[in-house]
Parts: sequence; structure tokens; C-alpha cells
Amino acid sequence: MEHIAAIMLLVGCAPGSLSCEELQAPQVAFETMEDCVGALPSALGDAGIGRRVVHGRCAPFDPAWEEENVEIGWRMTPQNRLEVHVRKVAPPADGIVVAENAGSVDIGLH
Repeated sequence: MEHIAAIMLLVGCAPGSLSCEELQAPQVAFETMEDCVGALPSALGDAGIGRRVVHGRCAPFDPAWEEENVEIGWRMTPQNRLEVHVRKVAPPADGIVVAENAGSVDIGLH
């Protein structure tokens, strides 16, 4: 893959509940937003097995950030929509990383 222009994020929620968790997407990184959006229906269908409601979203990713520290965050809105935020973050100046209750996404930048 030459560069990444979009990422896919899937979230599964228990029916009628605010309990949601990030799910493994079949492919996370895409060269174009159109490729990601085109793959989303199949990914949602495959992830919908079981007793959960699955939400998915493609988010733009700046290809210049591939070598940077990037934070990918998500939340469910009161309207039951998945919002995804991708932003570049500065590494900690003192070398200390503070853990928080957030999952990581491997976007294949190895």
C-alpha cells in the first residue's frame, strides 16, 4: 500500500444499551475514502453476527501522518450515530505515556 487516505472503524453495541466496544474490521487502512466506503457494507454485515448492533464509519486520514503519532477516537452520539476523530498528537515531552481506557487500532504502518 502506497499511502493511507482513510481508516475503517467498527463498533458493536448491546441492543438498548450504552455498552459499546470496538470490533476488529476486516481491513482498517485504505488508499482512498471511496475504497473504504465501498467495503463498509460488507464489513458491517460480517460483524453483525451475534446479538449486537454494529455501527461503522470511514474517516479520512492524512497520508502525511503515516510516520507521526496519531490518535483515533470515537463516540456514540445521543442520536445513536458513530463519530470518529483522527488527529495528530505530539509525543510526550518527558517520555512518559499515560494510559487511558481507550483501544488502539493497527492501521498497518509497519
